[in-house]
Amino acid sequence: MISHKDEFDEFLLESFKDGRTVRELRLSEAEANYIKIKVPKAKFKKIADHLNQSSKEWYEVDTRRTK
Repeated sequence: MISHKDEFDEFLLESFKDGRTVRELRLSEAEANYIKIKVPKAKFKKIADHLNQSSKEWYEVDTRRTK
């Protein structure tokens, strides 16, 4: 679970505020799961392997609404 939901929600708003629907984001597993709950139609694609000691991974997050 995310410990700072308000801060993370602000990060998400900032990430997508310019109208872009696809972004590359570095997320923890908990953050990725949180987005999947908040934006159920979002698509995730891991774009880099876990190369360092950090618990975060790079994802392409696509929030476009499909018809």
